[in-house]
Amino acid sequence: MRGPVAMRKQIILSALLLGGAAGLWFGQETALDWLGRASAQKTEGATQQDDGVPVIVAAVETARDDLLLEVVGTGRAQRSVTLRTEVAGKVAEMALEPGRRFENSAVVLRLEDKRHRLALELAKTRLAEAERSLARYERLKGTGAAAAVTLDEAATQAEIARIEVERAREELADRTLRAPFDGVSGLPSVEAGDWVDSGEAIATFDDRSVLLVGFDLPEAQLARVEEGMTVSARTPSAPGRAFEGTVSAIDSRVDPESRTARVRVAIPNPEDRLRPGASFTIGLELPGESFPVVPELAVQFSRESLFVWRITDGAAERVDVDLVRRRAGEVLVDGPLTQGDRVVVEGTQRLSPGERVSVIGGAGEGTS
Repeated sequence: MRGPVAMRKQIILSALLLGGAAGLWFGQETALDWLGRASAQKTEGATQQDDGVPVIVAAVETARDDLLLEVVGTGRAQRSVTLRTEVAGKVAEMALEPGRRFENSAVVLRLEDKRHRLALELAKTRLAEAERSLARYERLKGTGAAAAVTLDEAATQAEIARIEVERAREELADRTLRAPFDGVSGLPSVEAGDWVDSGEAIATFDDRSVLLVGFDLPEAQLARVEEGMTVSARTPSAPGRAFEGTVSAIDSRVDPESRTARVRVAIPNPEDRLRPGASFTIGLELPGESFPVVPELAVQFSRESLFVWRITDGAAERVDVDLVRRRAGEVLVDGPLTQGDRVVVEGTQRLSPGERVSVIGGAGEGTS
């Protein structure tokens, strides 16, 4: 019995010894591997430190500081009046209709004028008689048959008669209302047979071949606008349509309270689709100066100023800039930057003036 038992004990002891030896061997291999990786990482870090701070850079570009400004204004006709009669009377003829076009000086309304026509004829007759008398006295002047006083009186009477004719003609003309310019009449407030008083409003009258839209422009943008500049216009009264116009006038002063200046835009209306009184949205593309453009991430803030890190001869250089405008992840800045300069966008936290850098990405990757 002791023989087999002793044999089993020896086998178990041998297995334990072999397992311990294997564990010691594999542990040694693991330790060596760990020490090797640590040594490699230390060597890599030292190499990276020698090359400089790793950064990602971007190239500076240039762009114009153009602005698209939209303002709202109300349109009015190029010329617009309210038709009124000079005198009172009964409407005898009526040509006014909504939307009807009239040429300059065309008759749009006439008051009863029979009495005034007769007055004009009477004045003409008196003038003719006075001129005949004057001519007769002038023929007698050389014979001594007519006294100088009588001739002067005849001349005076003839002049008075001419004045009476002109007055009668003017009074007759006041009975007729004419178009003051080429235009379109609005809805009249009277009909034929109505009585109108002196100065009573009859209808609106517009020259809408060109519409004028006025709006207030901030004084900060005033220097970018000039007469003749092209603009775009949209209005709810003509949905889906865009119209082109030009800046026709700029006010000579800035309102000290609102800090704005009045600007007027002229919009041609050859198809007569636009109406006075409609609202317009005016789009102005305002040209600006050219400035350096950098990514937003490149701009750093300090208590004194804004700045970027520029890479010059493999080292970081601080460049102070002024903010001009932000736009879609980029920043227009004013500063001593030129197109093609490289600025740091990642890795700025570890930089200081003169710090050596290693470019690991972005514009100029692989160079320092």
